[in-house]
Amino acid sequence: MTDVYIANWEQTKYITFSSFFIMIPSLYSFYHKQYFYSTMLFYTSIVSANYWRKATFSFRRDLDLAIAKISFSVFLFEGICYVRYTPYIVIGFPLILYIFYCYYLSEKLYRENNNNWYKYHCLFHFCMMFELLIILDSISRWRNSQI
Repeated sequence: MTDVYIANWEQTKYITFSSFFIMIPSLYSFYHKQYFYSTMLFYTSIVSANYWRKATFSFRRDLDLAIAKISFSVFLFEGICYVRYTPYIVIGFPLILYIFYCYYLSEKLYRENNNNWYKYHCLFHFCMMFELLIILDSISRWRNSQI
């Protein structure tokens, strides 16, 4: 049976690399003893990179989509609950809109066979890294204020 590739390595190598941007918030949360978040982000990053290294219709793709959606949902909820610091609100809430836009544009350009689609997916990963850091720092601030 032949694998059906969604995209070629010349494009997905960049997305594979950008998947590791999520390791930065994972390490940040580990440092701040947020082990649940650290573990979730670690697996989100690894599963994503594993999928994009060989982007085929496969179990790896299904797993990446499922874990990414679960992780996104958890952090969207946490962001709504914990982001209260005004500069984070000013940056974070518009950034979430930009994240949605990058993901949308990545999908749209891919369907149109535009070779720039992967750049927007990489930008999506990069912006997500910053959004996650804002959320994780907000959780740390809240926990520190409870002590």
